[in-house]
Amino acid sequence: MKTIIVHQEGVEKIELFDDEDGDIESFAQDLTKVLKGSTVSVIKTTDSALIVRPSKVISILIKDQSKTLKIIPKDVKGKKKAQKPKEKVDIITDVDK
Repeated sequence: MKTIIVHQEGVEKIELFDDEDGDIESFAQDLTKVLKGSTVSVIKTTDSALIVRPSKVISILIKDQSKTLKIIPKDVKGKKKAQKPKEKVDIITDVDK
């Protein structure tokens, strides 16, 4: 999944999500073509569409969320460590008045 973050003049960032499997380079090339428009352009993703004025777009960040690094703790022999579930403990204290 890709996250597309659009930064525009005077507007808070806009986040879009896309489930397309393509690489970031081809996705960036497609967005570059959209931003070459002179008046209004449409950025379409799998679940949404954003209408933008290319002259007001400052930057676009594309992140590939499917390639995030996951760290799994292992013991010395290379096996997964069993993690203990966190216990909830209620603490009651007496207060003298």
